[in-house]
Amino acid sequence: LVALAAMPLSFVGYAGLRPSQVRTNSVARQARGPVPSDTVEKKKPKGYKKQLFKRMPNSNLSIEAIMKRITTILIKNMEEDFRDAPMKTVDLMKDVGLTGNQMKSKRFIIEALQLLQAQKVVHKVKQNPARWEIHEEYRKYGVPPISRSKRSPWSLTHLLQFKRTKAPKFGPTHGLYRPKDRDFLKSRDLPLQAIYDPIVKPDPYSSGDLTDLDINPPRPREVDPVLYEDMLPKAPKDKDGKFVTFDQEAD
Repeated sequence: LVALAAMPLSFVGYAGLRPSQVRTNSVARQARGPVPSDTVEKKKPKGYKKQLFKRMPNSNLSIEAIMKRITTILIKNMEEDFRDAPMKTVDLMKDVGLTGNQMKSKRFIIEALQLLQAQKVVHKVKQNPARWEIHEEYRKYGVPPISRSKRSPWSLTHLLQFKRTKAPKFGPTHGLYRPKDRDFLKSRDLPLQAIYDPIVKPDPYSSGDLTDLDINPPRPREVDPVLYEDMLPKAPKDKDGKFVTFDQEAD
């Protein structure tokens, strides 16, 4: 008994007493303090489920209305305090208000997003799943005002104006013109939406000429006719005369 009483309390093998110095872990297994807000999922409204939106009555929003609502939602989420940023396509569909058939398919929202992407209003941050945010060029000099009211969130969408609200007939919806094509269109005072001049078909009932019923009416002859070869943009070639994909390779 005397020998046990003389033993130090820090002895590891002494039963019933803890050592005087507790060993600490080399790696911290617990952490305390404020949690960064960007690492916490934002709280979503009740019933924020895609299946519930699909069961609702069909919404009949136009592409232009969807574009304005998408821009409003992304401007509201610029500070990343409204929804998880960047926003997924499905979350955009819910916040925009698509229900029924427009919620079952993504073809309505994708067409609107690609039109905004071509005009550098929205930017696709990543794919699979696709996530979207406001383009830097759009908010470079400030963004238009939006409504912060929960009762009428779309009351200021009439202030948003876009140069194009309809998909082009040819080419990708979110495609951009090459620099040479842009110079070609500007030199002839043509709109950037189409390279060729629109064919204006005369009304046969007003002119009284039956030849106007032809599907392909002849073009009116100009004073200085322009050849079609001169109107078409020439594909870039390298020094060896081979066709290249980009203009930089031609130089």
